[in-house]
Amino acid sequence: MARPYDHLHSEALRAQLHLPLHERTCPICGRTALRIYHHTTYGRTEPAWINHLWCGNCHAYSSSFTGAGRKMVESDPLLEQFGDRIAEVFRDRERLLKILDGYWKAGKLPQMISRRPRGR
Repeated sequence: MARPYDHLHSEALRAQLHLPLHERTCPICGRTALRIYHHTTYGRTEPAWINHLWCGNCHAYSSSFTGAGRKMVESDPLLEQFGDRIAEVFRDRERLLKILDGYWKAGKLPQMISRRPRGR
């Protein structure tokens, strides 16, 4: 069952930011199984990301909203599959994480991040 990381877990995750994702451990189950997904959202003065970080073992998760700056996500398999129905997938956290786990296992995640061309 999906459960959010609390503030102590979030502190433990922040302490690992210097490590590559594949070396970070889940502060709940202790497994090295963290995964990440970025979804670009528009409608602001600058593009932003909704970020989902989760453990592929215990489905503990964290979500955040950050400015994308000049970075962009090159592909979004969730958006490609669900299109304008993506909001309904975001509402069901367990379903979302199962779908994202499938993309991870299929090699569609992690996403490639590149620099946004000027003027976009």
